[in-house]
Amino acid sequence: MKKIGVYRYSALGDIAAALPVLRAFQTPPTILTSPIGYELLRDEFQEFIILPSKSPLSLLTFIARVRKQIDLFIDLQSNDRSRFIGLFLKERVGNEGVKREQSVTEIFHQIAAKSGLVGPLDREFHPKEPSYIVLNMGSSPSWLSKRLPPEKWVEFSRILTDRFQLPFLLTGSGDEVDYIRGIAPKLAGRVEVVAGKTTIGELKHILREAFLVVSTDSAPMHIAAVQKTPTIGLFGATNWTISAPFGPWSTALYDPSLFPDGRPPAKNRREVGNYYDGIDITEGLRRLAPYLNTPDNRSSPEDRLR
Repeated sequence: MKKIGVYRYSALGDIAAALPVLRAFQTPPTILTSPIGYELLRDEFQEFIILPSKSPLSLLTFIARVRKQIDLFIDLQSNDRSRFIGLFLKERVGNEGVKREQSVTEIFHQIAAKSGLVGPLDREFHPKEPSYIVLNMGSSPSWLSKRLPPEKWVEFSRILTDRFQLPFLLTGSGDEVDYIRGIAPKLAGRVEVVAGKTTIGELKHILREAFLVVSTDSAPMHIAAVQKTPTIGLFGATNWTISAPFGPWSTALYDPSLFPDGRPPAKNRREVGNYYDGIDITEGLRRLAPYLNTPDNRSSPEDRLR
């Protein structure tokens, strides 16, 4: 039997987007990834080969281990480095011939399916407990263009509080804490800031147990969606066709006045702009209504959890 290795090194959001594909293998593969990828995936998979850094020595050591242990190299990274790694291995499957204009998860699935060892993606939904709503507001400092103006988060919190009466957890990384804490007191309803306080594993758990996640285009958006948490992804500066969150329980919102033909920007934009002013959260809630059924959207969270 061939020993399968699936390679996805970065970024964290793309590693998360690959999760439905990794789960679809007929036999669990060996995951070839980065330390941060290991932290995200270690609760679901047993066998890993870690590339600790991009240094030449680390790369050569990694290639030697992969060459010894792996027969079939499934390349979900599809960059120069991953193709170089594939040169040293017996068999490589990559993105050649795969259609680009689809979500990243679907791209990964088409690549992996070329091996003949992958089944269909799991799209069965199980209703979530009405626990809390996650607002993932931040973005990395290099992607400030993904951040919404604070007044949009205030608007969203009022609508969501009126609809569900659930508390909010605000997530983000350590370098986003000041931005998030600046908005938190203005939000409607009960709010807890957990940004900067969680490990990747803890963040994964928080997103899995949420009733709903509303997020910028980011790793938490993908982590939530691949765990079948209803997810609203907020777009404007980046491509919502490729970066759309996974599953029918997820949707991508953008400002229709800026993109009346529904086509995303030709290139991702790093400059800050008014990309999000016309986003209507109620449209996202309308699309996800079948996945957000509760016994009574006006009852208290305590009553619903009894």
